[in-house]
Amino acid sequence: MKLLKHLKIIIPSFIFFTMMEIFFENSASFDSLIVLLLISVLSAFWITKYKFLPIILTSLFSLGSILFLLILGDISEPSLLGFERLFLQQENAFQHFYIISSSIIFAFSLIGLERFFLQQEKWMEQKEVKLNLLDSGYNLNQTIMLISIFLISSGSYGIYIILDFPAWIIMLIIFLSIFFSTLYLTKINFIKSKASGIHLNSAKNKTFNLYSFLLGFIMLELVWALSFWPASHLVIGSIILSAYYCFWNILKIYLKNEFSRKTVFLNLSFFIIFIGLIILIQDWQIK
Repeated sequence: MKLLKHLKIIIPSFIFFTMMEIFFENSASFDSLIVLLLISVLSAFWITKYKFLPIILTSLFSLGSILFLLILGDISEPSLLGFERLFLQQENAFQHFYIISSSIIFAFSLIGLERFFLQQEKWMEQKEVKLNLLDSGYNLNQTIMLISIFLISSGSYGIYIILDFPAWIIMLIIFLSIFFSTLYLTKINFIKSKASGIHLNSAKNKTFNLYSFLLGFIMLELVWALSFWPASHLVIGSIILSAYYCFWNILKIYLKNEFSRKTVFLNLSFFIIFIGLIILIQDWQIK
């Protein structure tokens, strides 16, 4: 039984690693991209016993991993099915290291899904819930989602800079990513609170789509403003991540009925200080 449990993590992660390598070696082939996204969907289904919600986490992480991989090398003009000579040969070692790291994080995302949704299932069946596993699963889910936001933001913005993609396409990708990530996080936050026996305001916690749209729109405006900055994709991705982290913390506290001026002040102060550091250390040259 334990062996099967481990195989449910190892097998999808190994396939993810293999397809990322194929995607890299074949100059970003379209077929490899489709298979990668399909793996992320099927893995989430398998690990959580056919639930639809976890697909958001694995799909966004897979998308972010792919987008970030595209900008690790020298991207040339796009062809019909891929990018010719996508990476510089001498940089392959770093890119293989990135693929290995992405595969390990993908494995942790599956572990987080299994822990969290297994405890949710026990709660729905009115069985004893292990709060330590529920909390660790929730924290893993939240961390992987934040990593995904950074990868998607940096990757898509890097493609925008290097390939001169239309800005509206990049803004749409980031908006949809923020929308679905917020939708996912608000729902698992609601599930976690209920399973932990914490009473929440039902009216606040049933308008997930509205919160997701509003936060996505705020981040969309931020991306539009950042598009005028002569900064690298890594800097832009870091700013988007820090902004999302602050706004998500504020929203999470609001949903838990713990909203206060102090929490808003602390989160916004963190974001302002981070922006100040970026202004001080950024050389203002697009890499």
